[in-house]
Amino acid sequence: MSRGYSGFPMGLRTNMRTILAILLFAVLGPVPAAADIRADVAALFEAPALARDLGTIKLDIDRMVDPATDSAAALARIDSMAATISDMTPEGATAWERLAVLQRYVYQPGPWNGGNAFAYDHDDPLGEILESKLLAGYLSDRRGNCVTMPFLYVILGERLGLDMAPAMAPLHILVKFTDDSGAVHNLETTSGAGRARDQHYRELLPITDAAVENGIFLTPLDRRETVAVMAALVVEHLMARGRYHDAIAVSDTLLDQYPGFVYVMVKRGTAAYHLLRTEFHAHYPTIADVPEDKRGYLDWLLRINAESFDRAEALGWRPVEE
Repeated sequence: MSRGYSGFPMGLRTNMRTILAILLFAVLGPVPAAADIRADVAALFEAPALARDLGTIKLDIDRMVDPATDSAAALARIDSMAATISDMTPEGATAWERLAVLQRYVYQPGPWNGGNAFAYDHDDPLGEILESKLLAGYLSDRRGNCVTMPFLYVILGERLGLDMAPAMAPLHILVKFTDDSGAVHNLETTSGAGRARDQHYRELLPITDAAVENGIFLTPLDRRETVAVMAALVVEHLMARGRYHDAIAVSDTLLDQYPGFVYVMVKRGTAAYHLLRTEFHAHYPTIADVPEDKRGYLDWLLRINAESFDRAEALGWRPVEE
């Protein structure tokens, strides 16, 4: 498996532990975030929106990050791909046979893909460029990462009637495929969609027994959880632009839908850390220096930081050492 992680940054929690030992206040409540971005994300989980195909949902999310995304063109390309794969598939094919055709179409160059197969992007191995997680870009340049590659596979699989779902690993997404007998198999889309055992991921990544038992890693995601993982891109986008209050608010929305989403828990705690660092720690060296009217806000940020990491760790999350 190519270790094509998405380059998700972790919070500097050790520094926050030092601050927590110094600054303790009563909670008064959060600072409100921009209502529009949280409303847009929340609308993804309303019944009519959630029932749409995953390709449409993913492109709607991408447009929140890049309004210039041409959703119609991208959907037309996905439709064309699915139609070609269907034409390549023998009538009455089993799930494994249909999967083999999908794998050939995506990863092997041939007339079906214009001789230009989809491949892992070695120029951005950690997926550090936020725009590289947009589906339209992957469809265009055919160089992907562990976000775009599994999501396109699941999107195509959905259109082809295959039973597929994404699953989480630390800073990674894989695909769970259920065959005609009901057996579930891992597909590693950053490496030709080959099969991989759970133990393979556990040997490479910090996956604790608790994380497996609590279902936060290596467990197929349901539809709400899948959309929440897709929408984590919005949190990353907000964080990259210093919109930390909005990042916390959107994280809360995603955690309402997917309570075990430890990646977003960590992002939420990291956003609080940045606000603590810039709005308090850089300006007020002691407790006596913090104005009384800011102490409730300060304690809210301290609580967000601490509880986010505490909850993630209780579920079995551990930081990835890169």
